[in-house]
Parts: sequence; structure tokens; C-alpha cells
Amino acid sequence: MARVIVMDLSRHNTVMVGHDRYFVLHEGERSLLVRDHCPHRGGPLSLARRTPDGRRLSCPWHGTKVGVSAVKRSCLPMVRSGDEAVVVLPDTGDPVSVIHKEILANLPPDPTHDEGAESR
Repeated sequence: MARVIVMDLSRHNTVMVGHDRYFVLHEGERSLLVRDHCPHRGGPLSLARRTPDGRRLSCPWHGTKVGVSAVKRSCLPMVRSGDEAVVVLPDTGDPVSVIHKEILANLPPDPTHDEGAESR
């Protein structure tokens, strides 16, 4: 079973399903609803910054790099038409809420960021 919700993307960019959070990640012309969870230690990927090449997200907690392609593979089914998106959520029985929060992962990569500086 699954639950279907309709999001107004002009007002909301985050969905809470119980304790699980998903955010709208913009990837080119596409918008994807992805889990806000770094696979390393669970940091909020919505607050990650893109690496200079734009292909990875740098976890705000530990700096672990997560490939955008890996994040995209975990996205939930979503169909967008204008500012409206129909999303299919897992039917966990948990309450669902739709909110707006700051999403740093959608900002363009910082070209002045020295990626090698994090490992020094």
C-alpha cells in the first residue's frame, strides 16, 4: 500500500513521514523528492553543499561526499506539473506533514570552495 499526496512546490519543499524527512532536490530541469539522510551517519543532506563539479553533496556533519546519482536512486515517485507535484509515499501509518525549509543542496556549487582543504 502507498499514500498519495499533492504538494504545492511554490510553498513547500519538504515532507515529513513520521521521523523520516524528504526534500525536493533540483537536478537540472527535474525535481526529485529524496531522503534527507546521509548514508554515513544520517546528516541532513538538505543542508549539504554541492562539490565544485556539482556531482556530489558534502554532508554538513562530517564532510562525507555522497554522489548525487546515489541520492537520486533513492527518490520517491513524484510527478510534477507546474508548481504542483503528486508524490507517492510509503504507507507506514505515520503522520505526514508538508513544510518549507532552507535547502542548501539546491544552491549552485561554490567555485571558490577548495575541496582538498577538508582532508588537510
